[in-house]
Amino acid sequence: LDSASVRLSWNPAKSWALQVSRGHIKSPEQLHPDEDVERTTASAIYHRDFGDARWQTTLAWGRNAPTQGEATDAYLLESSLALSRSHTFFARAERADKTELFLPGDPREHESFRAGKLTGGYIYDFATEGRFKVGLGGLVSKYAVPDELHPVYGASPTSFMVFARVKIR
Repeated sequence: LDSASVRLSWNPAKSWALQVSRGHIKSPEQLHPDEDVERTTASAIYHRDFGDARWQTTLAWGRNAPTQGEATDAYLLESSLALSRSHTFFARAERADKTELFLPGDPREHESFRAGKLTGGYIYDFATEGRFKVGLGGLVSKYAVPDELHPVYGASPTSFMVFARVKIR
């Protein structure tokens, strides 16, 4: 059996979606082929309409417990607000414990480091007819890494992205 999982979902109200899952994943990392992982996740999604505006927020947690090494956790909170049919604002906060930042043989290979990221962005969707919806957007992300990773990743890395999106209706 390569992997097995179970997921429970519940929608206690029209605006809420809740889930919890547990799974066994055989050899998910190419650099560690002899390592299996027990993965547990939980999330809550809230959605609300305000006339033409739509707001959606997700809170999620996940835990990887490898057969070798320590368990790691990750958390995220993300939200988007779509105003009318053209303007969408979004933000996301993440915090994760990472153990796979260094290649095998590096003395820090199995160390756990806590990293964080804050992202904010905007998408403008053009008025279109037919089956496709086209949008242009951008985002900026600011990362937080431990002091001991500054020589490798920088003191406070920032990234920017401009993108195009095509949605099928």
